[in-house]
Amino acid sequence: MSTLPRWREAADRAKNYLASAEAAQLLETWTAAGSTTQPPRRDEMRPENFPALLPDLWLMDFEPESKQLRYRLEGEHIRARYDQSLVGRDLVDTIAPEALERVRRYFLACVEQPAICLVIGRLYHEWNQPGYGERMLLPLFSEAGSPSGLIGITICKETFADRKLAEERAKRLTCILPLDGEEPYEQNWPG
Repeated sequence: MSTLPRWREAADRAKNYLASAEAAQLLETWTAAGSTTQPPRRDEMRPENFPALLPDLWLMDFEPESKQLRYRLEGEHIRARYDQSLVGRDLVDTIAPEALERVRRYFLACVEQPAICLVIGRLYHEWNQPGYGERMLLPLFSEAGSPSGLIGITICKETFADRKLAEERAKRLTCILPLDGEEPYEQNWPG
């Protein structure tokens, strides 16, 4: 992979979207771990080094040939949203069918472009009790500089009683911030 001399510009732009101290701390840690021309390697982002964030973190491996994203770690707040552990499971096995294409698109953008990906507003929309908050995905790289996975955080401090109420009260914004310095692009999802 070529170097990304403008990757820190994307990180600076991402700060403007974040509301939670937890997501801001993860972004700061990720930025500090990288070099001048390359975001951090996977071995430079060890979740145990920032224990206060662990409940809201998740870590995934990426297999470029199959485009498979597999969970390797889940925090207790993430685990509480699911019927079973995500660890060892592929992304496609954990997302509602009606949301799979949209969700997979921004997860793959994170590792393939690569990019910082943010989802702000309504989260877990396809569930009976959607939440409100923010999700951030940050790519991680191998020693050779190719995408090897991602680290993410989901901060969901409010849960709606049902989908109808969530649709009435909360919008969702997905923002992709390419690490090559290209302009970010956003997708608004109505009510």
